[in-house]
Amino acid sequence: MPERENDDLNEGPKRRIRLTVAYEGTDYLGWQYQPNGPTVQGSLEGALSEVLSESIRVTGAGRTDAGVHALGQVAHFDTDSRLGSEVIERALNARLPRDIRVREVKETGSDFHARYSASAKFYRYRLADNRLPESVLLRRTNWVRSTEFDRPELLQECAALLAGEHDFFTFSKSETHRRHHLCEVFRADWVVEQGKFAFGIEANRFLRRMVRMLVGAMLAVAEERTGLEDFRRGIEVPGRLPQAVPAPSAGLTLVRVEYPDGLSKS
Repeated sequence: MPERENDDLNEGPKRRIRLTVAYEGTDYLGWQYQPNGPTVQGSLEGALSEVLSESIRVTGAGRTDAGVHALGQVAHFDTDSRLGSEVIERALNARLPRDIRVREVKETGSDFHARYSASAKFYRYRLADNRLPESVLLRRTNWVRSTEFDRPELLQECAALLAGEHDFFTFSKSETHRRHHLCEVFRADWVVEQGKFAFGIEANRFLRRMVRMLVGAMLAVAEERTGLEDFRRGIEVPGRLPQAVPAPSAGLTLVRVEYPDGLSKS
Protein backbone atom coordinates (compact mmCIF):
# COMPACT_ATOMS: atom_id res chain seq x y z
CA MET A 1 0.00 0.00 0.00
CA PRO A 2 1.51 3.39 -0.96
CA GLU A 3 2.41 5.87 1.77
CA ARG A 4 -0.05 8.70 2.40
CA GLU A 5 1.71 12.06 2.24
CA ASN A 6 -0.86 13.74 4.51
CA ASP A 7 0.08 11.35 7.32
CA ASP A 8 3.74 12.41 7.02
CA LEU A 9 2.71 16.06 7.45
CA ASN A 10 0.57 15.52 10.55
CA GLU A 11 2.52 13.31 12.95
CA GLY A 12 3.76 14.25 16.40
CA PRO A 13 2.81 17.03 18.88
CA LYS A 14 1.54 20.42 17.80
CA ARG A 15 4.13 22.99 16.77
CA ARG A 16 3.95 26.68 17.67
CA ILE A 17 4.71 29.01 14.76
CA ARG A 18 5.50 32.71 15.05
CA LEU A 19 4.67 35.18 12.29
CA THR A 20 5.94 38.70 11.70
CA VAL A 21 3.34 40.53 9.64
CA ALA A 22 3.16 43.86 7.82
CA TYR A 23 -0.10 45.34 6.59
CA GLU A 24 -1.62 48.51 5.22
CA GLY A 25 -4.75 48.68 7.33
CA THR A 26 -6.88 51.19 5.42
CA ASP A 27 -9.35 48.67 4.06
CA TYR A 28 -9.65 46.55 7.23
CA LEU A 29 -11.80 46.80 10.34
CA GLY A 30 -8.67 46.28 12.41
CA TRP A 31 -6.65 43.27 13.47
CA GLN A 32 -9.27 41.30 15.41
CA TYR A 33 -11.68 39.01 13.58
CA GLN A 34 -15.17 40.42 13.03
CA PRO A 35 -18.05 38.71 11.22
CA ASN A 36 -19.24 41.89 9.48
CA GLY A 37 -16.17 42.85 7.48
CA PRO A 38 -12.52 42.16 6.54
CA THR A 39 -9.87 41.99 9.27
CA VAL A 40 -6.19 41.13 9.23
CA GLN A 41 -6.63 38.22 11.63
CA GLY A 42 -9.48 36.85 9.53
CA SER A 43 -7.39 37.05 6.35
CA LEU A 44 -4.47 35.26 7.99
CA GLU A 45 -6.62 32.53 9.49
CA GLY A 46 -8.34 31.91 6.18
CA ALA A 47 -5.06 31.64 4.29
CA LEU A 48 -3.40 29.49 6.97
CA SER A 49 -6.33 27.11 7.18
CA GLU A 50 -6.14 26.62 3.42
CA VAL A 51 -2.37 26.11 3.39
CA LEU A 52 -2.29 23.73 6.37
CA SER A 53 -5.60 21.94 5.70
CA GLU A 54 -6.76 22.46 9.27
CA SER A 55 -8.65 25.08 11.24
CA ILE A 56 -6.17 27.70 12.51
CA ARG A 57 -6.64 30.38 15.15
CA VAL A 58 -4.07 33.16 15.28
CA THR A 59 -3.13 35.20 18.37
CA GLY A 60 -1.65 38.66 17.79
CA ALA A 61 0.61 40.79 19.96
CA GLY A 62 -1.90 43.64 19.84
CA ARG A 63 -5.32 44.48 18.42
CA THR A 64 -4.75 47.39 16.07
CA ASP A 65 -7.87 49.45 15.34
CA ALA A 66 -9.59 49.92 11.99
CA GLY A 67 -7.32 51.72 9.53
CA VAL A 68 -4.15 51.28 11.61
CA HIS A 69 -1.07 49.79 9.91
CA ALA A 70 1.80 47.53 10.95
CA LEU A 71 5.36 46.83 9.88
CA GLY A 72 6.15 44.37 12.66
CA GLN A 73 2.97 42.89 14.10
CA VAL A 74 3.76 39.53 15.72
CA ALA A 75 1.38 36.59 15.96
CA HIS A 76 1.48 32.89 16.75
CA PHE A 77 -0.58 29.78 16.06
CA ASP A 78 -0.41 26.08 16.82
CA THR A 79 -0.52 23.43 14.13
CA ASP A 80 -0.26 19.69 13.54
CA SER A 81 1.33 20.28 10.15
CA ARG A 82 4.97 19.40 9.50
CA LEU A 83 5.31 21.87 6.61
CA GLY A 84 8.54 23.85 6.82
CA SER A 85 8.56 27.55 7.74
CA GLU A 86 9.75 28.68 4.31
CA VAL A 87 7.04 26.66 2.57
CA ILE A 88 4.38 28.18 4.84
CA GLU A 89 5.70 31.70 4.22
CA ARG A 90 5.66 31.33 0.43
CA ALA A 91 2.23 29.72 0.40
CA LEU A 92 0.77 32.38 2.70
CA ASN A 93 2.06 35.32 0.70
CA ALA A 94 0.74 33.73 -2.49
CA ARG A 95 -2.78 33.65 -0.99
CA LEU A 96 -2.96 36.81 1.11
CA PRO A 97 -4.24 40.14 -0.24
CA ARG A 98 -1.59 42.51 -1.56
CA ASP A 99 -1.90 44.80 1.49
CA ILE A 100 -0.92 42.02 3.93
CA ARG A 101 2.58 40.56 3.85
CA VAL A 102 4.11 37.90 6.09
CA ARG A 103 7.71 38.98 6.62
CA GLU A 104 8.87 35.96 8.60
CA VAL A 105 7.64 32.51 9.64
CA LYS A 106 9.58 30.82 12.41
CA GLU A 107 9.01 27.81 14.64
CA THR A 108 9.18 28.72 18.32
CA GLY A 109 8.75 27.10 21.71
CA SER A 110 5.49 26.57 23.55
CA ASP A 111 6.63 29.17 26.11
CA PHE A 112 6.28 31.91 23.50
CA HIS A 113 3.03 33.88 23.45
CA ALA A 114 2.73 36.74 20.98
CA ARG A 115 0.72 38.90 23.38
CA TYR A 116 1.67 37.90 26.91
CA SER A 117 5.40 37.40 26.26
CA ALA A 118 5.85 40.88 24.74
CA SER A 119 8.01 43.26 26.79
CA ALA A 120 7.53 46.40 24.66
CA LYS A 121 5.85 47.77 21.56
CA PHE A 122 6.89 50.71 19.43
CA TYR A 123 4.34 52.82 17.54
CA ARG A 124 4.91 55.68 15.13
CA TYR A 125 2.35 58.32 14.19
CA ARG A 126 2.98 60.35 11.02
CA LEU A 127 1.71 63.77 9.96
CA ALA A 128 2.29 65.33 6.54
CA ASP A 129 1.73 68.96 5.57
CA ASN A 130 -1.12 69.36 3.08
CA ARG A 131 0.97 71.84 1.07
CA LEU A 132 3.50 69.17 0.11
CA PRO A 133 3.30 68.20 -3.58
CA GLU A 134 3.27 64.52 -2.62
CA SER A 135 0.56 64.91 0.04
CA VAL A 136 -2.06 63.25 -2.18
CA LEU A 137 0.11 60.10 -2.17
CA LEU A 138 0.47 60.04 1.61
CA ARG A 139 -3.14 60.06 2.75
CA ARG A 140 -3.45 56.34 3.45
CA THR A 141 -0.48 56.23 5.84
CA ASN A 142 -0.28 59.81 7.20
CA TRP A 143 -2.62 62.36 8.67
CA VAL A 144 -2.40 64.98 5.91
CA ARG A 145 -3.28 68.37 7.39
CA SER A 146 -1.90 71.83 8.11
CA THR A 147 1.25 71.66 10.22
CA GLU A 148 1.53 75.39 10.74
CA PHE A 149 1.39 75.13 14.52
CA ASP A 150 1.48 78.22 16.72
CA ARG A 151 4.13 76.67 18.96
CA PRO A 152 5.56 73.48 17.42
CA GLU A 153 8.28 73.29 20.08
CA LEU A 154 5.57 72.34 22.58
CA LEU A 155 5.16 68.96 20.85
CA GLN A 156 8.55 67.85 22.16
CA GLU A 157 7.82 69.32 25.59
CA CYS A 158 4.64 67.25 25.77
CA ALA A 159 6.48 64.11 24.67
CA ALA A 160 9.10 64.61 27.38
CA LEU A 161 6.38 64.39 30.04
CA LEU A 162 5.40 60.87 28.98
CA ALA A 163 8.53 58.98 30.09
CA GLY A 164 8.06 56.68 33.07
CA GLU A 165 5.04 54.89 34.51
CA HIS A 166 1.76 56.81 34.45
CA ASP A 167 -1.96 56.17 34.58
CA PHE A 168 -3.09 56.88 30.99
CA PHE A 169 -6.84 56.73 31.64
CA THR A 170 -7.12 60.32 30.40
CA PHE A 171 -5.73 59.27 27.03
CA SER A 172 -7.65 56.05 26.38
CA LYS A 173 -11.03 54.77 25.35
CA SER A 174 -13.10 54.05 28.45
CA GLU A 175 -13.13 50.28 29.05
CA THR A 176 -14.75 48.94 32.19
CA HIS A 177 -13.03 45.53 32.02
CA ARG A 178 -9.50 46.89 32.54
CA ARG A 179 -8.01 46.29 35.98
CA HIS A 180 -5.74 49.33 35.66
CA HIS A 181 -4.51 51.93 33.17
CA LEU A 182 -0.83 52.00 34.10
CA CYS A 183 1.70 51.96 31.26
CA GLU A 184 5.47 52.43 31.42
CA VAL A 185 6.76 54.60 28.58
CA PHE A 186 10.40 53.91 27.75
CA ARG A 187 10.77 56.72 25.23
CA ALA A 188 8.65 59.22 23.35
CA ASP A 189 9.71 61.96 20.94
CA TRP A 190 8.87 63.96 17.83
CA VAL A 191 10.98 64.16 14.67
CA VAL A 192 10.39 66.84 12.02
CA GLU A 193 11.72 66.69 8.46
CA GLN A 194 10.66 68.73 5.44
CA GLY A 195 7.06 69.27 6.44
CA LYS A 196 6.62 65.77 7.87
CA PHE A 197 6.13 65.21 11.59
CA ALA A 198 6.56 61.81 13.23
CA PHE A 199 5.80 60.90 16.83
CA GLY A 200 7.41 57.71 18.16
CA ILE A 201 6.53 56.02 21.44
CA GLU A 202 7.73 52.78 23.03
CA ALA A 203 6.03 51.32 26.12
CA ASN A 204 5.45 48.05 27.89
CA ARG A 205 1.73 48.18 27.04
CA PHE A 206 -0.80 50.44 25.34
CA LEU A 207 -4.45 51.17 26.00
CA ARG A 208 -7.06 51.40 23.25
CA ARG A 209 -6.65 54.61 21.22
CA MET A 210 -3.90 55.76 23.58
CA VAL A 211 -1.38 56.84 20.94
CA ARG A 212 -4.01 58.57 18.80
CA MET A 213 -5.44 60.43 21.80
CA LEU A 214 -1.97 61.50 22.92
CA VAL A 215 -1.26 62.84 19.44
CA GLY A 216 -4.59 64.70 19.37
CA ALA A 217 -3.90 66.28 22.76
CA MET A 218 -0.31 67.24 21.88
CA LEU A 219 -1.47 68.94 18.69
CA ALA A 220 -4.05 70.87 20.74
CA VAL A 221 -1.20 72.14 22.91
CA ALA A 222 0.94 73.11 19.88
CA GLU A 223 -2.06 74.95 18.39
CA GLU A 224 -2.70 76.64 21.76
CA ARG A 225 -6.22 75.22 22.05
CA THR A 226 -5.16 73.97 25.49
CA GLY A 227 -2.09 74.47 27.65
CA LEU A 228 0.98 72.43 28.49
CA GLU A 229 -0.13 72.39 32.12
CA ASP A 230 -3.50 70.92 31.12
CA PHE A 231 -1.66 68.15 29.29
CA ARG A 232 0.61 67.57 32.31
CA ARG A 233 -2.44 67.42 34.58
CA GLY A 234 -4.02 64.82 32.31
CA ILE A 235 -1.00 62.58 32.91
CA GLU A 236 -0.74 63.20 36.64
CA VAL A 237 -4.46 63.15 37.51
CA PRO A 238 -6.55 60.62 35.55
CA GLY A 239 -9.70 62.21 34.21
CA ARG A 240 -10.93 63.51 30.89
CA LEU A 241 -9.24 66.18 28.76
CA PRO A 242 -11.73 67.51 26.16
CA GLN A 243 -8.89 68.18 23.70
CA ALA A 244 -7.70 64.54 23.82
CA VAL A 245 -9.65 63.70 20.67
CA PRO A 246 -8.19 60.70 18.80
CA ALA A 247 -6.14 61.59 15.74
CA PRO A 248 -7.22 59.70 12.57
CA SER A 249 -6.12 56.09 12.38
CA ALA A 250 -4.39 56.52 9.00
CA GLY A 251 -1.25 58.00 10.58
CA LEU A 252 -0.60 55.18 13.07
CA THR A 253 1.73 52.21 12.52
CA LEU A 254 2.80 49.41 14.86
CA VAL A 255 6.49 49.33 13.99
CA ARG A 256 7.78 46.47 16.14
CA VAL A 257 7.20 44.23 19.13
CA GLU A 258 10.01 43.35 21.52
CA TYR A 259 10.44 40.16 23.56
CA PRO A 260 12.78 39.21 26.40
CA ASP A 261 16.02 37.38 25.67
CA GLY A 262 15.42 33.69 25.12
CA LEU A 263 12.14 34.23 23.28
CA SER A 264 11.58 34.94 19.58
CA LYS A 265 11.98 38.58 18.60
CA SER A 266 10.34 40.63 15.85
